[in-house]
Formats: sequence, structure tokens, C-alpha cells
Amino acid sequence: MTTLLTLVAIVVALIFLRSFIRMRPSDFAESATPLRLEEYFTGRARAWGMFEDRFGRIRRQFTAETIGRWDGQTLELEQDFTYSDGETLRREWAITRREDGSYNATANDVIGSANGQSSGNALSLRYIVKLSYFGIPLRVNVEDWMFLQPGGVLLNRARVSKWGVTLGRVTLVYATDF
Repeated sequence: MTTLLTLVAIVVALIFLRSFIRMRPSDFAESATPLRLEEYFTGRARAWGMFEDRFGRIRRQFTAETIGRWDGQTLELEQDFTYSDGETLRREWAITRREDGSYNATANDVIGSANGQSSGNALSLRYIVKLSYFGIPLRVNVEDWMFLQPGGVLLNRARVSKWGVTLGRVTLVYATDF
């Protein structure tokens, strides 16, 4: 019984400590290359990416073609994904930048809205998305990070989880000059 209580205490302590070391957009405030989604994604962009499961195995690779339109208020972003197994997916975003630099976004497969914070060259966006896993509908949490690099390359890394357990990670590289 004492061993079980000790184990539970250690797990709780690790979860508590993790909240203090979590990366924040403000960590990147001094970056020389500021990221503004409405500037980066206006026009065409192309991406290459992959999904790794929680054990580090690459399960899927994909490309994405993106077209963005900014009207001064809202960025309308159409993303067409083509997976290595032939499956295709279209995600349509409506993204609004608030005066404080944060973002609010909706998409056809996002439940509710996504909320994000931008600082320097980084953006953090959190949302719940609907997926199909072997025909079973799932709602998963996505913690999305984007980092604008000198030269216009955008690195995108997302953690996909359910009930706090990491299911996998998505890695993308965007380019606008192709």
C-alpha cells in the first residue's frame, strides 16, 4: 500500500512540475523574425509532413497545398492534404487576430474554436479536432506550435493527445517560395 501511495505521489508531482516547465510563446518574444499568420499564409504555401505515433514510429506522411485570403479582419485558409496512402482531407480555417496578438480560429473539423497566442517568431494554438481512427470517430486535443525561421520557412510541430495521453506528434515544414 505504501509503495502505491508513493508511486501516485511521484506521478502527481511530475504532472505538477511539468506545468512549470511548459514552453510559452513569450519565451520567443525576442526573436528577430516575427510570425503573423495573416501575413505568412496570404497567398499560396506548400507543406510536407508526417505523423509519428507515441512510440516514434512514422505512421503517415503527407503534403499540403494551402491558399490564404486576408480581408483585413479574417484569414480564410484552405488546406488540402494528400496522404501517402492516397487519402485526401480539406480543412477550412477562419482565423481572426485580436489586438493583443492572440488568435481565435474555427475550422470545419475543429470542435468549438481554437485559441492561440503569438509572440516573436512563435505561435501556440490549442484546439479539439474530430478524427476517424479505423472508422471510429474520435475527438482529440491538439497543441500546435509554429516557428517562423529566417528565409521564410515555417516549422510546425503538434502534439495530439486524448485524456492527457500523447497519441502522437505531427511535424510539418511550410514554404511559400516554391
